[in-house]
Amino acid sequence: MYPWLSATFTQLAQRKQDNKLHHALLLQGSQGIGKSDFAKQFAALLLCSKNVQGQRCGVCHACLLQDAGNHPDFHEVISEKQIGVDQIREAIKKLSGSAQLSGTKVLVIYAAHTMTESSSNALLKTLEEPTANTFLMLLTHKSERLLPTILSRCERIIMPVPDTTQTQVWLSTQWDKPVDAEFVNLYASSPLILLDELQQEHKVSYEVFKAGLQDIIQQRVNPSQLAADWQEQVEKILKWLQFWLHLQVKRQSELPEALWQLHQQAIKAVKRVRNPGVNKVLVLNQLLTDISMLKSKP
Repeated sequence: MYPWLSATFTQLAQRKQDNKLHHALLLQGSQGIGKSDFAKQFAALLLCSKNVQGQRCGVCHACLLQDAGNHPDFHEVISEKQIGVDQIREAIKKLSGSAQLSGTKVLVIYAAHTMTESSSNALLKTLEEPTANTFLMLLTHKSERLLPTILSRCERIIMPVPDTTQTQVWLSTQWDKPVDAEFVNLYASSPLILLDELQQEHKVSYEVFKAGLQDIIQQRVNPSQLAADWQEQVEKILKWLQFWLHLQVKRQSELPEALWQLHQQAIKAVKRVRNPGVNKVLVLNQLLTDISMLKSKP
């Protein structure tokens, strides 16, 4: 279990042992903190037939099946874009029958905020009147998009976000190469995303990005050329720009108003490029052009 989530896991495990665990948990927290892994490990504990003192045994038939991904009483609902009513109905159908092994059934709904209104309504009765020994876990990083009727029937569990030190310590056990301190701070609250970013071989790394900004500020490169070079990562570059400009606002006593205005532009640009039909490279080029003029401001 990730160190920043271990206390929450222990608390819920103790409540299960004391028979005080709510049947429907809403696991709410930022992306990249390990909610999915948490849910799977907690499901394994719930399904274990010999768990002792809040720990699954790891050797019983239920544990072996869960580790192999074949436990018949563990069910998941996931969709890349939207969870439809048919998916929920199918999951409810599986829960309505008798458990095939230990007597416990578990349903995990990932990105629960992507449920349609129809699928949410289809889930309500199960949330209100679950079958015996049935537990549901709904995961979300956008709880505001869930229907109030769903929220009112779940116990909300706020998943802890690691601080920068926790992220650095954990990262040192996962990655053996030097990492830019700013880059760690950028993703400190989403350590799994940070690790994924490091493992991927992007054309533009954060170090290359920072060097490019210095090049345009020093008039060594044309902003339009940089925008073209970075076009495959426009959305990510804009988020990095938003973060970088925020740092400059805090660090520099010179040009505070200009930097603040650029930071606001970056925030708007991040939102703008999410819209279909928007020329993302043009949006990036405009922001880089404005940044290139920083040195010439009186």
